[in-house]
Amino acid sequence: MGQRGPSPKPTSLVILEGNRGRRPINDREPKPRVVRPKCPEYLDEAGQKEWKRLIPILLRMRILTEADGIALANLCQATSTMTKAQAQLNKAGILYKTKSGYIQQSPLLGIVNSQIEIINRLCREFGLTPSSRSRMLTQPDDNPLAEDFLD
Repeated sequence: MGQRGPSPKPTSLVILEGNRGRRPINDREPKPRVVRPKCPEYLDEAGQKEWKRLIPILLRMRILTEADGIALANLCQATSTMTKAQAQLNKAGILYKTKSGYIQQSPLLGIVNSQIEIINRLCREFGLTPSSRSRMLTQPDDNPLAEDFLD
């Protein structure tokens, strides 16, 4: 069984807000380096294309670290799988007739829907939805020229 309750606030956010709950602050929280993770070799062509699209966005948002590579790869692969399944679904249609003559929903629809759930969950983790962005805080940028180096 997983951990219960809402996810804890990141320590940096607790410090920025002033530790209103007066709970002990985790001073030993891991702090991964803010670097561009390497694209995994197992991503297919569509997954690699999504990786290349998302990396600049996440770097500009200043939320991508070296520890985020696996989650980002999962997001890219889920996007690729959903795109392929949706393309097949568009060709075949939502319903099909079985050998016995019954009309059934295409199994591709289940694949598309499950991938959409995975994509939405991972997008929220990375702050890629409007509501998740409204809950995120980033560190203020000390260097106004830093934006130029992220591209």
